[in-house]
Amino acid sequence: MALPKYDRIAGDLRGRIVRGELEPGAALPSERELTERWSVARATVVRALDVLRQEGLIETKQGTGSVVRERTPLARTAGERYATSLATGHVYTAGEYAEIVSAEIVPAPADVATGLDVGTGDRVVRRHRVTFEGEAPVATSYSWFTGDMGEAAPRLLQRERVREGTTRYVEMETGRRPHTARDWWAARLATDEEVELLRLDAPTAVMEVRHVVYDESGAALAYEVGVNPAGRWSRTEEYRMGN
Repeated sequence: MALPKYDRIAGDLRGRIVRGELEPGAALPSERELTERWSVARATVVRALDVLRQEGLIETKQGTGSVVRERTPLARTAGERYATSLATGHVYTAGEYAEIVSAEIVPAPADVATGLDVGTGDRVVRRHRVTFEGEAPVATSYSWFTGDMGEAAPRLLQRERVREGTTRYVEMETGRRPHTARDWWAARLATDEEVELLRLDAPTAVMEVRHVVYDESGAALAYEVGVNPAGRWSRTEEYRMGN
C-alpha cells in the first residue's frame, strides 16, 4: 500500500537532511513550493513539516520559514551513509569524520559468520571506527567483510579513512553492486569499551543497529554493526493499524 502523501513528502525531506544535502541552518522549500511540486493541498504539506518538527529535524521561524535544526541528533544507518556516498562521493556529511580504531584480519564471531555466510572462526576483515560530529563522538561501528576482500580491496586493512565508505569502496573495487539490505535494531546497556569510546556515563543505554547488504546474486557483501548513544533518532515509520 502506498504511503500517504504527507509521509512521502516528509520522507523525501528527511532523506535529504540525513544525506547532508540540507545542512543545519539550510532553508527548506517553502510551503508553496512543496504544494506545487507534489501537487497536494497546503494542509498536506503542513502535516509533513509537522512530522519533521516532532522528530526534531527542523524548526520554523517567524518570517523565514522552516530550516534544518543545528546539530540534528540523527543516528545514520549504514544504508543511509551508502546513499550519501552515491550522491556526494563522501560517506560523511559536513562536520562529521571518523577515526579508525583498527583494521585487521580476525576470526569470525558467530553473528558475523551468520551475516556473511561463512564458518565461525573463518578469517574475516574487521574495521572498527568512532564517528565524530565536531569534537563529540556520536557512534562507534564495525564493518566486516569476507577474508578475500583483504586482497580485492586492500584499503580495508589500512587504518585510514575510506572517504567514499567501505561498501561503496568494495563495490568500486570488485564490481559487486549492493542490491538489497536487511537492518535490525536493539536497545541494550553500553559495554565498558563503548562507555569509554563514546564518553558516556555508565550505566547507560545505547542503540545497536545491525546491517547486512547483499549483492545482485544474493551473496552477502558486508555486515555492519553500529552503536549510538540514546537520544539520537534512527528512523521513524508510520503504518496503518486496523481495517
